[in-house]
Amino acid sequence: MTLRFDHVGLLTDSRDKNQEIAEFFSAVLGLEISGDAAEGYAEVKAGATTIALHTGAMTDFTPHGGTLLHFTSDDVRADIEEIRRHGGTVVLEPTETDWGTSAYVRGPHGILVEIYSS
Repeated sequence: MTLRFDHVGLLTDSRDKNQEIAEFFSAVLGLEISGDAAEGYAEVKAGATTIALHTGAMTDFTPHGGTLLHFTSDDVRADIEEIRRHGGTVVLEPTETDWGTSAYVRGPHGILVEIYSS
């Protein structure tokens, strides 16, 4: 399995909270924001790292809020099967999306990991 860390996602349960987080990164930390956090999705450019601000995910992330880590993969389906063999909890089976194939794995304490290929 070859996974490469891609970016971090912060999940909120409202557009207002998403906008407040974007304003913190922009106004307080002086980081560039692209997209529209008030509409549900924006990206914060933090050097070579991207922080995605989401008002949702493709699966339930109760309790609302948490961390979504994104990893790219050459073969999402094979990597998900290997993760499952290692005891991982797959909460979204490999799904075709606008950006490629995506699957989610639940981690402890509100961590959600997306494995995707574009």
